Amino acid sequence: MSKEVGKIFVERLTTNSDPLSNIVTVHLFCENAINCLIKARAIGVEDYSKRNRGETYIPILDSNYSTKLYFVFSMGFIDQKLYDNLRLLNHWRNKAAHNIHEEIKKLPMDFHISSDNEKKIAPESTENEIVIGVAFATYVELHKFIEENYDIKL
Repeated sequence: MSKEVGKIFVERLTTNSDPLSNIVTVHLFCENAINCLIKARAIGVEDYSKRNRGETYIPILDSNYSTKLYFVFSMGFIDQKLYDNLRLLNHWRNKAAHNIHEEIKKLPMDFHISSDNEKKIAPESTENEIVIGVAFATYVELHKFIEENYDIKL
């Protein structure tokens, strides 16, 4: 993880004790990483409104999170486990965004986790500790995957 983005990510998660808003934060960082991957790998077309600036248009970037996620998976840019985790994160984000009383421990926790993160998504953990574990299973893994496989610095 680049030091700058990593610092911002950790700072936001550790200074906020509300697990629901931390879920939204993790989701935003994941979507940003997905956008960077799309910009680096998808072919842009000329956009007449940006013609003089030399910018290209990538229509998929105007889509919602799940459409962009499906796109990067279907194009083979990410693997199945990462896709599954990011979809589950989206489910969590939808729950958190639409119910201020959502109970984190009642959400499905079927994340693919590495042995390093195994203890971080334990049901006996606090809700915010669980969200931190989800952050590692999703954003940190996505970030590492993009940097290692595509040499894209986020």
